[in-house]
Amino acid sequence: MPRGILMIVEKAEIIAVTDRQTLNVLKKYLVNLYLSAYAPFPEYAYTHPREVKGYLRWLFQHSQGGFLVALVEGIPAGFISTDPEWEDHWLGERVGEIHEIVVDPAHQQKGIGSLLLQRGIQFLKERGCRTVGLWVGVGNTKAQNFYRKHGFTPGPTAGKWLRMYLELEQAAEEKL
Repeated sequence: MPRGILMIVEKAEIIAVTDRQTLNVLKKYLVNLYLSAYAPFPEYAYTHPREVKGYLRWLFQHSQGGFLVALVEGIPAGFISTDPEWEDHWLGERVGEIHEIVVDPAHQQKGIGSLLLQRGIQFLKERGCRTVGLWVGVGNTKAQNFYRKHGFTPGPTAGKWLRMYLELEQAAEEKL
């Protein structure tokens, strides 16, 4: 990784948002971050700030401690929301779900998305998840390539969405 990228990642602090008060303090930043990150892909996103606020509340409620925010110089640069108790209807079992991962376009390609994803996967693994699932837009090849780079494989499609999975074999072995 080039030196400049390492410096950005080193400056990123990942915090777990575990209370509504912290979420409310960060909400304005997170709404703007979400809207700017999804601007090229409005077909996969909420486009009104009120909808995004409601979505953030939903993400927080389902995260069970796995709502993580990357701060760069104290300002949110990205976030991930995971859910260790998601019922996957395609597999017919519980999986660790990544409901959302967003990185501010100004901070993309600098390692923050990878750092958030790694921390989110670690959170799910610590809660006993053996499989991680997520949905990504079928036309969002940039995101699909990002997930493939981190070991996710494509699964079924449903309309404009592609299901992707990551098997966490070590999680099962660690419980033995």
